[in-house]
Amino acid sequence: MKRITLILSVLVLSLAACTAPATQPLSPEATSVPVDSNMPVPSVAVTEVVVEPQGKLPAPSFESQTYINVAVGFAIDYPAQWTVQETVLGERGSQALLLSTPEIADLQTLPEGATRVAIVVNQWDPKNDLAAFVDVRKTAWESSGFTILDEEPLTLDLGLAAVRFTVQTTDGVTILFQFAAVGDQYLSISGEGDLALVEEIMTYLRPVSVQ
Repeated sequence: MKRITLILSVLVLSLAACTAPATQPLSPEATSVPVDSNMPVPSVAVTEVVVEPQGKLPAPSFESQTYINVAVGFAIDYPAQWTVQETVLGERGSQALLLSTPEIADLQTLPEGATRVAIVVNQWDPKNDLAAFVDVRKTAWESSGFTILDEEPLTLDLGLAAVRFTVQTTDGVTILFQFAAVGDQYLSISGEGDLALVEEIMTYLRPVSVQ
């Protein structure tokens, strides 16, 4: 299993073990505009989804498309040539992989020039407590022998609070992580490969409103 998926899946399961069971499985309703996914994407009946950045962000350095998760209420821009793979992680989480090429989804080590971003949606208690969620992640990294190289609190577009980390794994791989709370759920975004590009993609995370 690929490193990103393994790391995040273990953390999702460890968080779920510390909380009360969900009353019913998470049913993500995610779309991508345009969509290029290896899995079918449920259709969502909405009048309008507002996804354009409303702040003062510069235009992306890449030709972009937008991944939208209507069920949770967030959007993120990523390169137009990339593909998306979506999966469910147990009963309390789901994952979307943004891939520079589809064949890297399951690779443990990325080839030169490849970039992979994982977006994990977590149901976790307590709700709306990003600081507590981040503290649990930091403890998990410490237990795994990971080294935090940098920690930065951020305010993203539309006032979304987030915390971004640069983390080095035990085998020397550097990964970027970004955590945010959207509605009553938590987003864990991680990426490896072209870290400057990963950081730029993370910057375009934003809440969306359904009208």
